Amino acid sequence: MSLKYISLEKVLHEKQKYVADISEKLGIDVLAVKHDVFTDTCFEKAGLLNWDAEKIVKSIFLSDASDMYGFIFPELGTFISPQHVSSKNISKVLGISNRQAKKFSNSHCPAGMEWGTCSPFVFDDNFYNPNDGIILDKLFFHEVPDLDNEIVDISIGGTGEKAHKVSVHLPYGAIYDILNYKFGNRIIQKINLF
Repeated sequence: MSLKYISLEKVLHEKQKYVADISEKLGIDVLAVKHDVFTDTCFEKAGLLNWDAEKIVKSIFLSDASDMYGFIFPELGTFISPQHVSSKNISKVLGISNRQAKKFSNSHCPAGMEWGTCSPFVFDDNFYNPNDGIILDKLFFHEVPDLDNEIVDISIGGTGEKAHKVSVHLPYGAIYDILNYKFGNRIIQKINLF
């Protein structure tokens, strides 16, 4: 297995260029990494990098018939019992009934992503242009103060085999900083998301 650092601009979609611009303004080092192994899960990526799974950050998008919400958090489970977002979590986070929360599923990804490549760095118009009639409403970021300055791995989006062989490394807290700078009140930081 080989890892190769490549230009961040080469892996960003045109609608993600804000990541490079904002990280430069804020003085955040963001590194793009290309590897020769196809990965879909946090545990596959952790094994590839020989990192703790907690340093692999997942982005999960749940939707009902009209709204989509993103949840960004490090892998909090174990290989045997990975952390999933349940209707109980959704109910608590969105302030809706458990019955309403059960209508949400992981059946759509934001434009420019597919399962296994979902990224916190959504396209700059995902909050305004619906994908399959569903619009992204908010992103919820799981705050982990002990991890804020630790380098983590995230997927950067894209589709197809190549997208599963590229990721980005940056400090965990910088994910929130970049998103908050770009999208403001669409990004909700919670210390006890789950």
